[in-house]
Amino acid sequence: MSILAAIDATNEHSAVVETGQDLASAYGTELSVLHIVSREEFESRKETVERVSDGRSYSKSQREDAAANAAKAVVIETLEDASHEGISTLGRVGEPVPAILNVAADIGAEYIVIGGRKRSPAGKALFGSTTQSVLLEADRPVVTVISDET
Repeated sequence: MSILAAIDATNEHSAVVETGQDLASAYGTELSVLHIVSREEFESRKETVERVSDGRSYSKSQREDAAANAAKAVVIETLEDASHEGISTLGRVGEPVPAILNVAADIGAEYIVIGGRKRSPAGKALFGSTTQSVLLEADRPVVTVISDET
């Protein structure tokens, strides 16, 4: 059994990691923190990296390692006073919903912890919601940490 805390570059990532750690501690299991970078965000970063690195391109595993390092930085920042034993970090580049669901299945996560924001009904209809899609498509319990940001 493990707990999967899925984060991205938004501000609510600390609360998601803390909630994931609380669940992992309560169940005596491992916490896996997954950092997901959208393709659009990766492409914008890639242009900068390629300019700095003389046009070198990076493999899928190198991109995922970079995203996992971002997750590790969040874990260290968020849980600075806690032991990081029993915490692993993962990274994925791509669409968030399939990435979250695939990683949860791969690691056998008992729970998925994700962040969300309060949105108006029109905002949900126009922009969709990763949180809503994970809630609807997951085959395991999902814990949602709601941010007051709109």
